Amino acid sequence: MIATDMDQTFLDNQNQYNKQRFKEIFLEMNRQNIHFVVASGSQHERLQSLFKPIAEQMDFISQNGSIIYSGNELLDVQQLSSELIQETLDSITSTFNPNEILINICGLASSYVDTATSSEIIDFLSQFYKHLQTVDNIGSFTTNQIDDPIVKIAVGFGDVPDVNHKIAQLRSMLNPRLSSLSSGFNTELVGLNHVDKASALKHLMENMTSNPRNLSRLEIMKMIFKY
Repeated sequence: MIATDMDQTFLDNQNQYNKQRFKEIFLEMNRQNIHFVVASGSQHERLQSLFKPIAEQMDFISQNGSIIYSGNELLDVQQLSSELIQETLDSITSTFNPNEILINICGLASSYVDTATSSEIIDFLSQFYKHLQTVDNIGSFTTNQIDDPIVKIAVGFGDVPDVNHKIAQLRSMLNPRLSSLSSGFNTELVGLNHVDKASALKHLMENMTSNPRNLSRLEIMKMIFKY
């Protein structure tokens, strides 16, 4: 198995990669029965779109391990409860000034930001979230009727000068069942503390061992790139 992160790792600064070169490498990996896994904090649909038309031959770990697909088959979703989501949103909105944070609620089908979010920010987020919707009052999850399994709460701090202090403050106030991981661009992804890319890769490997067709893939290579 070969697993890689995407942004600023597999992808260049323009969110691109050499598709012809990768096609040749991917064909060789298939010939040697090596399994290729994309592991990222991004949305599944965005990751899958980067690898059409061969995406159905790959596995995808998105939202830093919260969603796992094998080809087009959904294997696992680590969902947050409504109560835990609202508790976290209440803590965030009561601690930080609305002008210094951006809240993005990440679900299985889409991601959600407040209707007050500027078009410039939405354009930026669209680089990482293929499906993005706006909702009224993002901080009130229990009343905005989002019917989608929620896996992460992304909190972006922008270019504030004391960003490290604010990130530490965010992490310190989380429920013990939660943890926060950096997703780049001064953004933290808040989710269940037992879920990350490593746990998702373990889940994938366990799924392979239960499928006789994939046993030889585990014997070829196990490379885990953690970021």
